[in-house]
Amino acid sequence: MSLPVVAIVGRPNVGKSSLLNALVRSRIAIVDPTPGVTRDRVAVELHHNDHRCELVDTGGIGVVDKLGLEEEVEAQIEIAMRGAALLLFVLDAQEGVTNPDREIAARLRKLGKPLLVVANKADHQGFEKSSAELWELGLGEPFCVSTVANRNVGELREKIFELLPSAPEVAPEGDVVRIAVVGRTNAGKSTLVNKIVGDDRMIVSEVPGTTRDAVDLRFDHGGRTCVVVDTAGLRRINSVQGSPDFYAQARSERAIRRSDVALFLIDSFEEIGKIEHQLARLLLDSGKPFVIVLTKWDLVEGKKNFEQFGAYVRDRLDFLQFAPITCIAAQEGVRIKETLDLVIGLHEAAGKRLGTGEVMRLFKDAMERRAPPIRGGKTGKIFYASQVDIRPPTIVLFVNEAKIVSAPYQRWLGNVLRDAGHFEEVPIRFLVRERIKNTPQE
Repeated sequence: MSLPVVAIVGRPNVGKSSLLNALVRSRIAIVDPTPGVTRDRVAVELHHNDHRCELVDTGGIGVVDKLGLEEEVEAQIEIAMRGAALLLFVLDAQEGVTNPDREIAARLRKLGKPLLVVANKADHQGFEKSSAELWELGLGEPFCVSTVANRNVGELREKIFELLPSAPEVAPEGDVVRIAVVGRTNAGKSTLVNKIVGDDRMIVSEVPGTTRDAVDLRFDHGGRTCVVVDTAGLRRINSVQGSPDFYAQARSERAIRRSDVALFLIDSFEEIGKIEHQLARLLLDSGKPFVIVLTKWDLVEGKKNFEQFGAYVRDRLDFLQFAPITCIAAQEGVRIKETLDLVIGLHEAAGKRLGTGEVMRLFKDAMERRAPPIRGGKTGKIFYASQVDIRPPTIVLFVNEAKIVSAPYQRWLGNVLRDAGHFEEVPIRFLVRERIKNTPQE
């Protein structure tokens, strides 16, 4: 069942992104005084009393975008408004009604949608009296809130669901597979996300840095409910300009942490460099499984052999030997379904659990073939091993001395598990613990 959409609209700098964050109790949208920070439709689920809707933040109506994307931003706003079951028209209670507000109000009246006027920045009751002039818009009683002081935000949440009587109940979170789409700027992330969800939800532009927020979009694949998260493309540190870009990169890192699986996009026209290594390390440290996806393959087919290019990727990112590699042509939708099948398969594989007996048997045989290294005249010993967690698969090792069982030896043990058919394409995490010897009591 599709979720009813609640679209937040208004002119720039009235607090639309702040309102979304306050309603969902999380810093989802980037909040910055710079006009035009929000470009795409930033969507997130809003829950209240076991019911849910899709809350959508939009760009400021009438914004002048420094990258010349006004038409694209306006198109996203129009789509959000026409698809909404409820519109939240946000105004600045401290500034009162402006001419742009009047123009927006006239436009909203023509849509004939259920609408709620939200007077933001009403930091105390004094502003509620002055907000009476907002009645002149003829759109009903303004609902006064303050996202900064958290005034009446909970009441607004309740009001939204009163106006959405058909909002479906919350689905069990464990049934949802969260997919982060990451890569450098202009690697084709937004094009891929649009193709996955079957809608032009993201602005696609040749201008790097178009996407700043991490945008959550729900879709179904093979009977599974999924949420795909488009993220801002990572740039070199010295090319990050201003707080919006800084927060965009922070959102990308957070999106990886809260995902179940990631799609690591690599532009087939670009050499693998520091940005890809940075992302690869972020993914590896997160413990999340991921697919390496070569994008724009339709434009290079015939010029490069996939096996050769795959070998190039393995060589440049040699610490990611376990991760599957595929190629796509997102514009034409080529290999999108197969890539999503890979994602679901990785999610299932990362949730597998091995019995302690199987782990001990494999590691005992492995140590007979290759014992832990000798350091300081002491030979490393593994007394006990067991899987203690999933997603990522986590193996605890009880040893005689932790520093002897080095990271390279742990990677080798991980390959032992993979060679035996376990966790073949997902990261494996090891926890090394020294066994405490019993000491005689005095």
